[in-house]
Amino acid sequence: MKSIRIKDSYGFENISLEEESIPVIKNNEVLVKVEAISLNQLDLMIAKGFFERPLPHTLGSDVAGHVVEVGKDVSDLKIGDKVSTHFIHAWQSGNLNPDILKTRLGMDRAGVFSEYIALPASAFVKIPSHLTYKEGATLPIAALTAWEALVNAGKLEAGQTVLLQGTGGVSIFALQFAKAMGARVIITSGSDHKLERAQLLGADETINYNTDPNWQNKVLALTGGEGVDIALEMSWAEVGKTFEAMKLGGKVVVVGLLGGPRADFSVFDILHKSLYVIGVQVGSKKSFEAMNEFMEIHTIRPVIDREYSLDQTTEAFEYMEKGSHFGKVVVAF
Repeated sequence: MKSIRIKDSYGFENISLEEESIPVIKNNEVLVKVEAISLNQLDLMIAKGFFERPLPHTLGSDVAGHVVEVGKDVSDLKIGDKVSTHFIHAWQSGNLNPDILKTRLGMDRAGVFSEYIALPASAFVKIPSHLTYKEGATLPIAALTAWEALVNAGKLEAGQTVLLQGTGGVSIFALQFAKAMGARVIITSGSDHKLERAQLLGADETINYNTDPNWQNKVLALTGGEGVDIALEMSWAEVGKTFEAMKLGGKVVVVGLLGGPRADFSVFDILHKSLYVIGVQVGSKKSFEAMNEFMEIHTIRPVIDREYSLDQTTEAFEYMEKGSHFGKVVVAF
């Protein structure tokens, strides 16, 4: 079987397809034939050496496929089930703890960008019945992060206003979820074309941050000076503007650091507005299953921007790094 690996040194140019043996499962594991994978910013960061994982390293966190073999101690999955991986696979429910955090696929553990993968049955989640493998592969990080940010961290209620940044996977899932929950959505982007697409998905208000560099003022104007209830902070580079755009007692849920890990802002903005600043690390399996049920009820389908074949994996990484995608980028096995 083929696996997508970083072998000798970091960098997209060192991504290669390596031949490996199909894994042998343990009694508590299942063997899954992978049909599709999806890329996240985390995969790009790992491929470029941000976390200094020991090499060689199999890449990837998000895949979907079907069960082809079941260990004798497994009772909740059967051959033929369509599943996706669960990123922090030991996080079944409840609160996150340091030991659970050590089970992040593709980061603390070997990645799953392989034609066959063997993991404990608890590391898989059945994908919504109305989704394809390619759509199911987009769920483990981007969709669940959006869900966790809105539902468990943000406590979103119908009628509240949500601020979203950009049109990557997390933001587009959050747009779809928030609208299905009855929220008002304001979304920003540097592309009018992307903003038009976001409107077609239900965005109530759009702001081009290139033509409106002080976009926080427009957010305030659109909310009658009150600000938004919840903001998903994707960049962190201009988090001070996000703070200004918030309602008194609002929640800033940090889901990314596309602008880098450091920021310059005034703590006064947090104190003055009694803001909650909350970081999320995807979500538990229980949360994942609740999200999938919600997606089935509301027939929500992931937005896939572009599809690549297995031998175009490096091109897929390069395309995603440009930031020109709308929604998710997938590779079909």
